[in-house]
Amino acid sequence: MLSFILALTLGAATLPADALTSDADSIAVARTERASRAERASPPTAPPDSLRVPILVYHNIQSSADARGVRGADLTMRPEVFAAQMQYLKEHGIPVVSFTALVEALEGKRTLPPKAVVITFDDGRLNQYTNAIPVLKKLGFTATFFPFTHAMDRNPRYFTWAQFKELQQAGHTIGSHTSLHVRVDKMKDAKQMHTEVTGSREQLQAKLGATATEYFSYPFGALAAAGDSAVRAAGYRAARAYTGGPWNSIRDRWRLKAVPMTENMKRFAQVVDPSAAAELPATAKPSPRPGAAKGAPAKPRPGR
Repeated sequence: MLSFILALTLGAATLPADALTSDADSIAVARTERASRAERASPPTAPPDSLRVPILVYHNIQSSADARGVRGADLTMRPEVFAAQMQYLKEHGIPVVSFTALVEALEGKRTLPPKAVVITFDDGRLNQYTNAIPVLKKLGFTATFFPFTHAMDRNPRYFTWAQFKELQQAGHTIGSHTSLHVRVDKMKDAKQMHTEVTGSREQLQAKLGATATEYFSYPFGALAAAGDSAVRAAGYRAARAYTGGPWNSIRDRWRLKAVPMTENMKRFAQVVDPSAAAELPATAKPSPRPGAAKGAPAKPRPGR
């Protein structure tokens, strides 16, 4: 019960207005939130041959203060908020399944438990290893990680290959997010496309094993016919976009829809368990921002 109250308290907390990210990511999150509101206002009927299995997308798991001035800061979630969201899944009996389990369910090869969700992380930032992995381990959850490979063993803010090997051995899934984290919809050169899509997979396979990398995540969720074709040609089993909602079918295999996560706890509950979300209050008392004066109002997050 205490963790549930904590989750509600954290739900309305905000990041400072100077925490900036790319316009593409901000717009993508805003569109997803509008779609989520529309779904609540008029619950959709299940699309033909589709499953409602939300693919949750996380990026930075670190304190607001640490995120200031860092690219992608608007995609930051404080560790205590992430822990509260994971605890919500545990306390409400919401099953966490692997990316492979979802793909196999879409292929008709297995049945998933009701209310199942998939947890994913983009970019391969080290704060995921230090702040998210201990929470997942404690609760018995596994996730899928999509790093861009050029940063591995080069940038201290990102995973090392040894850490990814450790995650793989612990049951987590590793996919590709290209080599340099570039938009595939902007690529005009076939050689560059091959390097980013196929080359990143080959690098992951060389480091983690020939069968290690079956899935791809589009940077910025940027989709394009050429990128779709390149992903198929590279031998990926499926690919994940960045937004679109909780419904997917086998027709979406190369651009599976997902839901980017924010610190809004009520929105989180509405995504993972719509039937229970009505129990949450519309607002909650925000916790103070780091360094904020007592009683000072929280600044709105940009791009929301």
